[in-house]
Amino acid sequence: MPQEKVLVVDDEPTIVELCTRVLTKEGYRVKTASNGLQALQIFHEEPFDLLLTDIRMRGMSGLELIDAAKKHDQGIAIVVITGHGTVNMAIESLKLGTLGFVIKPFTMEELLAAVRHATEKNRLINENIRLRSLMPLFEINRRLVTTDLDHLFREVSESARIETKADRASLMLFDESRQELQVKSHSGFAVVVPSKMTKKLGQGVAGVVAETRKPLVIQGGVQQNPGLANVLEDTGILFSVSVPLIGRGYTRISSLTRPPATHERLIGVLNISKNNPGSGPFTESDLELVTLLAGQASAAIENAQLYQELHQSYVKTIRSLVATIELKDSYTSGHSENVSRYAAALAQEMGLTANEIDEIEIAGILHDIGKIGSSEDILLKKDRLTKDEFEVMKAHPANAVKILNAVGLSENILMIVLHHHEQCNGKGYPNGLPRERIPLGARILMVADTIDAMTSDRPYRKAQPIAKLSGELQKYAGPQFDPDVVKAFEGLLQKVGPDFFRHQ
Repeated sequence: MPQEKVLVVDDEPTIVELCTRVLTKEGYRVKTASNGLQALQIFHEEPFDLLLTDIRMRGMSGLELIDAAKKHDQGIAIVVITGHGTVNMAIESLKLGTLGFVIKPFTMEELLAAVRHATEKNRLINENIRLRSLMPLFEINRRLVTTDLDHLFREVSESARIETKADRASLMLFDESRQELQVKSHSGFAVVVPSKMTKKLGQGVAGVVAETRKPLVIQGGVQQNPGLANVLEDTGILFSVSVPLIGRGYTRISSLTRPPATHERLIGVLNISKNNPGSGPFTESDLELVTLLAGQASAAIENAQLYQELHQSYVKTIRSLVATIELKDSYTSGHSENVSRYAAALAQEMGLTANEIDEIEIAGILHDIGKIGSSEDILLKKDRLTKDEFEVMKAHPANAVKILNAVGLSENILMIVLHHHEQCNGKGYPNGLPRERIPLGARILMVADTIDAMTSDRPYRKAQPIAKLSGELQKYAGPQFDPDVVKAFEGLLQKVGPDFFRHQ
């Protein structure tokens, strides 16, 4: 049975009584009013799903009541009760959002049919409006799928500002150890907000939201909210919404038979605001959207943070393994770390994405792990390798891939490791690939490998100066090295200076 709330407004008691009896019998919850002013007063006391009103009434007309009701609640359904002499006026009510008519005299079936039609049509209209308002969230959710936290923070604040038509937006992250919020991204500010700007719990609007973990909506600024003057520090803000970002933290337990317990964890606060009087207050749709966005952002940030923690732990384990291998040879100790650092810097100089830089950095750490199966007589040899010995060493990239295949690394990392000794002229190994078929990460790694090799002491020669290194890279740019990577090296050298290439 229907549960909609209906307000019946008519100055004829018999019509009011008839409508009340019929609608109540069908399960509608009915309230009544004898004129428009009384109806408006009731509207302000409680919400209704449907307004059933006469057109001609003393004092406020039905058209005036409909206009006022729509301004108060745009989502309300309206059915007009009209006589034959007021059909033209009823048509005018269509422009105000009326969804149905009941022409006097009417039967019980006609009344119920009009009410049912109006409530169903209004439900569909409101659902469509709601879905349209939520459509941007699907696109936003796609953009939030990233492990780059800085990029994620920017996406959240920018999306919040654009989708709610706010003037400004900011995202603040909660530092649990310091018990304070720190600005991580912002959008729409005329001046750059210091990234180190912080708020203690309870300080300012964001601090209050973080402390209470409840949203705070301010409509009308300090003038209309004098009680918030102590927290609303920016008196230029007229309308604002601040929402806590809440994640699900996990508590480690020793039992293997039960899942880890979860608890709510404060991640940060998302703020949007308007300081232009002409822009108007935030709507209910704005509040719903920013609340849903906050939920999406919380999950995305928590996932990205978890990924970074796992990534750092994973890289640390790899570094420890490689360092152990390199202890065999004092001349190559720290080589993989240096190559990884140079490769990541070159990739960043070339404008690669954070994920691409990560993969190149990991490949740099692992690029020589295939030497673990090589003879120590070859690895520790003080003289240059013979042709046969060099052929044995040429197997180390393929050996590395065999070792790493079981680890679950991405195909990109494996291909960078496999091809980091390929040359642009096709004379490298293991496959003799031409430049266009060599992965960019491998071309970067080859230059990084050469940088460390030339700036390191070897049994058969001393470390070469940076000028000699630069000359060699430029000399062989094209046939051996990728010219774009060599150009990136020169740009990096200008920015960071030769000290960057001293061994760590």
